[in-house]
Amino acid sequence: MIKFKNGMKFLFIGNSATYVNEIPQSLKKLAEAAGFYFETAQITPGGYTLRQHADTSTEHGKKVLEEIKRGYDVVFLQDNGNCVADEAHEVACRDAVSHLVRAIRESGAEPCFYVRPPTSYERFGLSPLSQCESFDKLFSDMAKEHGVPCVYVNRAFAYAIRNLEYDLWCEDRGHTNAYGAYLIICTFFATIFGLSATRLGPWRLDGADATALATIADDVVFRGISI
Repeated sequence: MIKFKNGMKFLFIGNSATYVNEIPQSLKKLAEAAGFYFETAQITPGGYTLRQHADTSTEHGKKVLEEIKRGYDVVFLQDNGNCVADEAHEVACRDAVSHLVRAIRESGAEPCFYVRPPTSYERFGLSPLSQCESFDKLFSDMAKEHGVPCVYVNRAFAYAIRNLEYDLWCEDRGHTNAYGAYLIICTFFATIFGLSATRLGPWRLDGADATALATIADDVVFRGISI
């Protein structure tokens, strides 16, 4: 688990699964209202993979490495959904994670995996629940290999898909709407701070909906509900 203290600096490396709905900034705003203060930065170009972020033969990869060296406490890694498309993509993800985890630790920071949500439609022959399962298998294995904690957003989505009737996606069916984004934020909050996500304000939702989604995040983080 992350040992949080006020004033920490977080870097988010990923793509639109992080920047849509401004997940880092929204988490920061809600956490501050609950009495927790930290700084955030992000490298999240649309569609990017961890392989692209880790490729220091490119200008982008060099910039990522330089940013990691700037002095963060925790660096969150989030991959493109195609990391589970086939064996080649999985191998590329594993290789990128190895490079990035090494660079993060050499900088004095700690890595953490943001295990992403699925799309609402079948992708690579995988249903939304199957995507959640595949993300879980891949990142849980890498977490064990590298000793890295995870923010299991995928598990929260799988639980919500099975047990609630909320639509968690926006019109493009690939990115989250306010309900899905709040579930992501709640899962981050419970994981980072070790406290119930019901402490958070309702953000863009009414109180009952916010509580229902926060309770799912709590169940995943504190009751160990997996897929």
